[in-house]
Amino acid sequence: MTGDGIHERTRWSKVRRPPSARWLAGGATVVVLFVSAACGSGGTASSASTATSATRNSGTTSSPVVDVATVGSLGAVLVTRAGRTLYRYAPDGTGRSVCTGECASAWPPLTVPAGTEHVAGGARIPGSDLGTTTRSDGTLQVTYRGMPLYTYVGDAKAGDATGQGLGGTWFVVPTSSSPASTTTSPPSPGGHGY
Repeated sequence: MTGDGIHERTRWSKVRRPPSARWLAGGATVVVLFVSAACGSGGTASSASTATSATRNSGTTSSPVVDVATVGSLGAVLVTRAGRTLYRYAPDGTGRSVCTGECASAWPPLTVPAGTEHVAGGARIPGSDLGTTTRSDGTLQVTYRGMPLYTYVGDAKAGDATGQGLGGTWFVVPTSSSPASTTTSPPSPGGHGY
């Protein structure tokens, strides 16, 4: 290569834009095209945004909160999505929870986020059987046929039902065909029977 070839290469490198300038120009073009498309879409972008927001705030839990599982000799009973046995507290009756304070520490209520209007259940649970009740602290507790639902801290893992019959007031929640609907255990001395 002669001296002129080197001189020629240097001259072209001075005329070319640096890579950062090319990216900046390309990015500006993309932004202009994107804004033009959004403005000319007749509001489609706005509608899509509104639909997504409505889905997030529809007030329906997206995955089952309550399901059914066979728990030992109790048969088919209600469980959480993680398989933890659910209980009802006899003094609650239907529609209102009276288990608060220390009681709720031992028997954590099954709750859903504020604003939830419809609680999703597993395939074997009619949606009309699930609902919510507002607790004294303002949280929404899941109900089954009006009965507030709880888990029990004494259950170490999914499938445990050590709270069944405790204090003569705590019972698993059977499905209609489960033998647990008539099963009660004798009251246990001490514990968290409340």
